[in-house]
This record gives sequence, C-alpha cells and structure tokens, in this order.
Amino acid sequence: MPLSATDQLIQLLELLAIEREEDIRQYKEMVLDRSLKERVQKGVTWYPATMRRMYLGMGDRVTIEIERTGEAKKTDVFQSGSVISLFGMLSDREVGRYSGVIAAIRPTTMRIVLGTDQFPDWLGEAVLGVDMEFDDKTYQEMVRAVNQAIRPGNKQQRLGELREVLLGDTAPESYDWVVRYEHPFLNDSQNKAVQKALQARDVAIIHGPPGTGKTTTLVYTIQEVLNHEHQVLVCAPSNTAVDLLALRCIEAGLSVLRLGNPARVEEELLRHTLDGSLTAHPDYQELKRLRRESEQLRKQAMKLRQRGGRSENRYYTLQKEARELSALAQKVEDYIVYQVLRDTQVIACTLTGAASQTLGQKRFHTVFIDEAGQALAPACWIPIARAGRVIMAGDHQQLPPTVKSIEAGRKGLAHTLFESVIERKGVDVMLEQQYRMNEQIMRFSGEQFYKGRLFADESVRDHVLGPNFTPLEWIDTSGCGFEESRHPETLSVSNPDEAQLLLRHLALLFNQIESEVPSLLENDFSVGIISPYKDQVRALNAQLAGSPMLGSYERFITVNTVDGFQGQERDVIYISLVRSNRKGEIGFLGDTRRMNVALTRARKKLVVVGDGSTLSQHPFYNAFFEYAEKAGAYRSAWELGE
Repeated sequence: MPLSATDQLIQLLELLAIEREEDIRQYKEMVLDRSLKERVQKGVTWYPATMRRMYLGMGDRVTIEIERTGEAKKTDVFQSGSVISLFGMLSDREVGRYSGVIAAIRPTTMRIVLGTDQFPDWLGEAVLGVDMEFDDKTYQEMVRAVNQAIRPGNKQQRLGELREVLLGDTAPESYDWVVRYEHPFLNDSQNKAVQKALQARDVAIIHGPPGTGKTTTLVYTIQEVLNHEHQVLVCAPSNTAVDLLALRCIEAGLSVLRLGNPARVEEELLRHTLDGSLTAHPDYQELKRLRRESEQLRKQAMKLRQRGGRSENRYYTLQKEARELSALAQKVEDYIVYQVLRDTQVIACTLTGAASQTLGQKRFHTVFIDEAGQALAPACWIPIARAGRVIMAGDHQQLPPTVKSIEAGRKGLAHTLFESVIERKGVDVMLEQQYRMNEQIMRFSGEQFYKGRLFADESVRDHVLGPNFTPLEWIDTSGCGFEESRHPETLSVSNPDEAQLLLRHLALLFNQIESEVPSLLENDFSVGIISPYKDQVRALNAQLAGSPMLGSYERFITVNTVDGFQGQERDVIYISLVRSNRKGEIGFLGDTRRMNVALTRARKKLVVVGDGSTLSQHPFYNAFFEYAEKAGAYRSAWELGE
C-alpha cells in the first residue's frame, strides 16, 4: 500500500537527517579534525594569505580581497558562493574569525564578503587564512518547510491542498477555459506547455530535454501569467540557475528583484538585488543622511561620556536623538523595501532563499521552480509554502540532485518531487523540438531517454563544421594498454594515455579546420572537453598546458567535468570516458543520466573516447557503440598512430 502524503514527508525528514549527519561527518573529517598544516596540505584551507584590498561593498558589507602566498593544493572545495570562515593568525595564535561568502575566486586570489559592516581590528596586521564552514541554515529551512507541509497552520489551507495534489490521491485540477495559446515565436510543443501551465489550477510541469528551449518557454509562460497576475515568485536550486532565469526575464522587459546575498549574485544583476534597488530609490539619499547624522550624534555622545562630569546630561540627550534618527532611518528603509516588493513583477531567489525574512508572510498565486529535476524534494517545499499553484520546469533525465549520503540517496532522497509528480499526475508537457544538435548527435539520447520523441529543427539538423567533417566519432582504445589509475586520496580515476590520445585527435581536428574552413576560427568557435572524473580533468588540463600542438588554440578550449558543463553547449565536444580495466568496472559511469548531459552538449561534432572492451559490458554503452557503428562513426585508436 503506497504511503500517504504525510507519511512520505515524515520519511523525507528522516532521510534529510541522515544526509545532514553525513554532511557534518565529511566536514568534520575534512576540516575540524585536522591541524592547520594538514588542512592546507589537503587543500581545504587557504593559508597563509595577505590582504590586497578592503572596502565597504554593496549593502555596506565589509569586502576584502586576499592573495594566497603559500603553496597549496588545488581543489574544487572553494567556489563562488561558498560559505567560509576568514581567520587571522599572529605568532601562531588565532586572533579572530568572521563568517563570509566567496564573491569571486581565482587560482591565487579570493574576494570575500563578510557578514558585518565593521572592519575587524586585526585585518591590517594578522596573517590571513580561509576555512570552509559548515552551513546548517539550508537544513534548518528544509526541515521547517517539510514540517509546515505536514502540519499547515490555519492560514495555510492551500499548502495542505497542494500537499495532497502533489503527493496524495487528490487529482490536479485545471481551469475550464479552452482558449488556445499560440505564440508565433514558439513551436507546437512549447505553445502546448505554456497553455498547460496557464490552465493549471494546482500544478504543471514543463519537461525540457537538452536544446529544446526550456528557459525560453518558461520566460514566455512567466510573461503570460503576469498578464493576469501582479507578481510571481521564481526559484531554482542553484544561484547560477536563478541568475540565468532572472537575466532572461529582464531581457524580456520584466522588472526583477533578485533576493539573496549579493556575493552570490552575478555582477550584471547587482542593481536588481535588494541592496541595489535601495541604492537606486529616490529616497535613498534621505536614508543615508539620517544614518550619517545618527552615527555622528553617537560619536559626539561617546566623546562627551569619556569627559564625564557635567557632560553626562548632554550625553543622554545626544544618545536619544541618535536613537530617534536611527528609528526614522529604519522606517524609511522599511518603506523603500515595501515599495520595491510591491512593485516588482518577478521576485527571483534560490529555493532556500524563498525562506527570506524580507518576504515575511508574502504569498504568490503562482510559484515557478526551474531546474526542478536537480532540486531536493525538501527544498521545493520552501517556495511551495508560499504558492497558490506551482509550475515546475526541468529534465529528470539529466543530472540528479547532489546527495552526499549513499544511504539517504538509495532510500529516496535522490528521487525528486519533479519525478514524483510526473510519474503520478500526468501534468507534464515534453518539449520535442531541439535547436542545438546535429540529428546524428541527438538521435541516440533521443531514443534512450526520450522515447524517440525528440527531433532536430531544420536549422540544426544537418549542420557540421564543414563539408568533409563528420558529426560523430567513437574512438575505441581497446587493446592499446591505456590502463586507468586511481588517486589514493581522492579515489578519483584518471587515464593519462587516453588524455594524450584525445588531445592528439583534437590537434588533427584543428589542422583540418585551418586547412579547410579557417573562417571558423575567426568567429566564436568553441570546443569542450568533458570527463566524468576530476582527476582526468586535471590530467587533461596539465597536458593541454604543455601541448606544443594546441598552444595557439587554447582560447577555444574548455575542460571540465560533466557537472561543470550542465546547461552549456559547444561547437565541438570531446568526452573522455577514462575507465579501462579487465573487470569491466565502470563506477559512476553507470549513472547514465550523467552521460546524457555529456552526449548532448555538442552542436556540430561529438567525439567520444573510451575502452570499448571495458565499457561495452554495460548495456547503455554497448548500445551507444552499436549506434556509432551503424552510423559509420566507429574508429579504432590504432588508426591515429603515434
């Protein structure tokens, strides 16, 4: 007997607790249980570092730029948007620590926004360091949201109804109007998706496979909804996804307020944040004046108090005046925030950002959740608590949400609300016409993941690099002796020989382009090299940096993991599959959704390199090899020679 909606949510809380415990365990093992020297050696701490610059940034937050001066292992631990802890050391003794967020990061420099408007007094003299910090707030907000959905309050009757629609036996309802939505810039399936969303009373899903214009369709849906509603809430699981959708909404002429820490927001969007909106408001100068005068009165009062004696009465008078001015400034700020929130059409934030106190008890008739196929179910309930209806968009056949606990993932935390609703409610419309890939590149994923329903638009169906270029190549390294190796600490896998072969093939491709279609290199030509394994990405980058054949072409080339290429596309994509062993072990290459992402990034040419004898023992890769052979795309690595 299937679990009730409430029981499913109770189970979700149990899985979330398991996930949190594993997250804390990993953080403790990585940071708390190690000495400073060990943390630096493992690459989870930057130290020593010196300050290059400090200033008050957006929202009067202390912003500092630091430069790492010591040797440190390069890792992917520190990323833009990460919560960190900045500390200072004097004579091998820690003298202070502040929490902050990484606003920007390069190999040896980092810009950090601290959670304070006061400059730490040790900043000028201490040797600086940066630790990763465990951010428990996300877990707290998810637990709160799920509990809210289990036991909605008197004013949240709609949340209880949505719970039963999304997870229970209640069938989703639609409005009974039958006007057909047809926009000339959208294709048939896109128009159908917009119409389905407009008619939904409870929930609708836009299922957008790679290259089908999911974001475009979603923006048109938002625009059409705003023809009937004053305001919508737009969310996504990552800051990157929120920023992309917010920018597209702005390009469509909609007014957007991007909620969240400015340090986690794209620079182009800073003026659309709450801090940016405050600064641009006509009453902001009055707000600044009130704050400045209040601060001046406080300083005068403190000087009088230090003198003592007859100055005491004047001290209390100045303190009172300072408090009154500060209270008035707060009222002015509250009014500006109220106006901004009232007048903006699109409020955009991450899923956890929907818990922002700035929104108070605010509710929205329509809430949009983009990239819902990558969103943890508990996080989705944060914005749904504010919704009258919910419209989700994404693709559950691409990358799943990140789950750190194997146990929690296996028991259901990796299963998204997006998938559950598609499986049970039949409220989804799949976009079927794709505008990215040559048909030969597209067809395998179309058959494997989308039931053969995907088709290529005429504009891309036959596009290739040039007359003598094929769109697909499968290069088999079987019998070459390219053995994989596993890193003893990271346990990631690499295959340096395979990397070398791939780069040699790429050099030959550039030679052919120079010979036959050199004009390609005068435009925005792009090549992506993808590997599922971080250690192989490092090997490829190292070999690329030292390659005499590819040195002049580096500007065209990007190397990254599958996750790093999510949502991106290139003219040419190379994929290094890495695994080569006698046992036929392929590890997490068995997550075929990850390979779906890799296989669908290329516009005009896709080259896959791997050991067929190892990989073909898995049915998915065996099917791909058979597809490549039928397409005449199979090549043995021996053909490339030395």
